[in-house]
Amino acid sequence: MIKSAIKLFKFNIKKILRKILGMKYYTKLIFRFVHGYSLNLDNPRSLSQKIHWIKLNCNLESLAPFVDKYDVRDFVKKRVGEKYLIPLIGIYDRFDQIDFHSLPKSFAMKATHGSSWNILVKDKNQIDWNAARTQMNKWLKLNYYNINLEAVYKNLKGRIIIEELLQDSSGDLKDFKFYCYNGAPRGAHVDFHRYGNHQYRVYDAQWNEFIKENSKEKPPPVIPKPGKFEELLDVCHKLSRGFSFVRVDLYYTDERIYFGEMTFTPGDGLEVFDPVKSDFYLGEAFNVKNYTNSPGN
Repeated sequence: MIKSAIKLFKFNIKKILRKILGMKYYTKLIFRFVHGYSLNLDNPRSLSQKIHWIKLNCNLESLAPFVDKYDVRDFVKKRVGEKYLIPLIGIYDRFDQIDFHSLPKSFAMKATHGSSWNILVKDKNQIDWNAARTQMNKWLKLNYYNINLEAVYKNLKGRIIIEELLQDSSGDLKDFKFYCYNGAPRGAHVDFHRYGNHQYRVYDAQWNEFIKENSKEKPPPVIPKPGKFEELLDVCHKLSRGFSFVRVDLYYTDERIYFGEMTFTPGDGLEVFDPVKSDFYLGEAFNVKNYTNSPGN
């Protein structure tokens, strides 16, 4: 209850500030507060700056089919093949359509129209099904666009997708997030312990690491270059071809590659890069003046 009240308070404060300052100056204020450097919209250089530029200047609503967690599966199947898709258990318009008893022991239940609206179930006999129903029904009533005004989510229809739960031998799952520019992967975040002590490492396309400068946490374990690194790059190349910029998220476990999602405004442009130079490195290849969100051929 307290957390919900805090979220509501923050949401209302954002709305008030947007109304008082206008979208452009509100964006500049929040950007400076989060990143510690100014938002230059006349000559954006970092990836974070350029994400905000396209949010303010481009039509992102047409990207909805590539953001919807169910609809994008058809695109992935055509571009790289069905073998890269996480096995599908079901797609539902309403929670009460789900037959709990027919579900496998473990699964991932996600709202198709948002980000991080997921319920990961390792053992369905341990889940509070009524609480899951309440949470999922709450998400289905919301438009994710209204949270941060990310237009890619504006016209999405809320549904529930249930997929096989991916895990590695440790019970974790590394998320390889590749930053791609019209078919060319330039670097990657590798996320792990996402639902616990979240950590990440940052690499360029040759798997050279950007060393963190400001982290006070214990350094995360070194991530060896994946055995199927070239295949990971090839999948990213094929999925990102025709898009000026897209982050392609892939899972790599037990020598298998699975598609996660495509993200066009990752973190709403408000994810802090450490070191900051990696933010500018990832922004170099993104020419916003020629921005196109066409999927190509």
